[in-house]
Amino acid sequence: MFASQPQSFDTQEPELKAIVLTVPDNDMYPLTERENMTKALLPIANKPMLWYILQWLEQGGVLDIKIVATRDSEPEIANYIEVYKGMSTITVKGLSDVSGTADALRQVAPQIKGDVIVVPCDLLIDVPAVHFLDLFRIRRPAISTLFYEAMPSEGGGGSTRANLALPIIGIDQPTSRLVLHRDIDVGKDRDERKEMRLPLSLVRRFPSMAVSDKMQDSHIYVMQKWVLDYIVYNNDIESLQDDLIPLLVRAQCDPELQRKSGISKFIHPANPEPSVAVDDIDTAQFGLPDGARASDANSDDPLKVFVYVRRGGIAGRADQIPRYCDLNYIATKISTESRIDETARLASKTQVGTDSLVGASTQIGERCSIKRSVVGAHCVIGRNVKIVNSVIMDHVTIGDGVKIESCVVCKLTKIGEDSQLNDCEIGAKVTIPSSSELKGNSFTV
Repeated sequence: MFASQPQSFDTQEPELKAIVLTVPDNDMYPLTERENMTKALLPIANKPMLWYILQWLEQGGVLDIKIVATRDSEPEIANYIEVYKGMSTITVKGLSDVSGTADALRQVAPQIKGDVIVVPCDLLIDVPAVHFLDLFRIRRPAISTLFYEAMPSEGGGGSTRANLALPIIGIDQPTSRLVLHRDIDVGKDRDERKEMRLPLSLVRRFPSMAVSDKMQDSHIYVMQKWVLDYIVYNNDIESLQDDLIPLLVRAQCDPELQRKSGISKFIHPANPEPSVAVDDIDTAQFGLPDGARASDANSDDPLKVFVYVRRGGIAGRADQIPRYCDLNYIATKISTESRIDETARLASKTQVGTDSLVGASTQIGERCSIKRSVVGAHCVIGRNVKIVNSVIMDHVTIGDGVKIESCVVCKLTKIGEDSQLNDCEIGAKVTIPSSSELKGNSFTV
């Protein structure tokens, strides 16, 4: 899924600094409560989720990385970076007060001297980073983002259920420009979404526009330095997804909006020639149809927002507990690691499915069954235990005869013998009494 070596680029290519945002996420509680761990270090297939995005950046040749965290989580993340085996230079910056993604960028903006790529800590994606970055390097838009087709949930994930509010977006297919971005109330039914009216001027300007309400924002944004300067200038922008992108998309075709919003003061006057000929690039890598090299009738627009579209394949964010469980299952299926760590000990007649992982120094008793699950390191599991479609973190103790299905169990938890848990989220250091029967519950100490 990830290359072991970064790509080589021409020295004339613009240098990119990466900002990895690890701001708090209430949708992941109780997995992220204080007794467990910060979100960026939650395990996916027995690796911290932060590992995946760092590998993705390195594979794309982005080796100057700053991780933006809260003051509380800074030491924990910094400790992990000390043992992380990568090729990049990584620093961790803790912020005492963060009101949104744009605010986090404003606080670290003085350390950014050029173009920047902003990524979330919770994304897994199989699009090669170099393909996405080439769209920016070659076309030089103000900003490029990446949308993907939301994967169907596998059905795991404790007591909560995923609730995705997907925007309606319009993409000019010949150029890959994002020309429409509207948030729609998640409560509206399908017919109401289908009846959205589009401005005739937009349809005339982009007659090859494709409209979709099935694409999800990856929260990857690569932008020219002037866009970051504008974010610093405009304190009304709190969210890159909800405020910045919709504003820039609308302003592309509206010079008056560019003036009123102050964007016109910041638009870079120069549009450097690409160092790679566009005709030499396979446009299929951008998610574009055949013939997408056609000239852009709106090429003189001073402001452009581009989008890379990923359909199918692997793409998802662990921004909700069900999605976190889905990514564990997917990452486990494609993992090249040994299904059972060489230091783990399994008693006789215990079965671990090929769709599961067992971590280091874990001990599992007789006649156990583990399917579609991830078991962390240093766990102690008794006899006749069944674990299905679940995530068991490190240092968990499970008594004899326990049945666990579609659950997330955080570190240092103890589950008494003969208990049955379905669709539960168990926080760190919780003790579940023997013979408990629990369904759809969430527990913390």
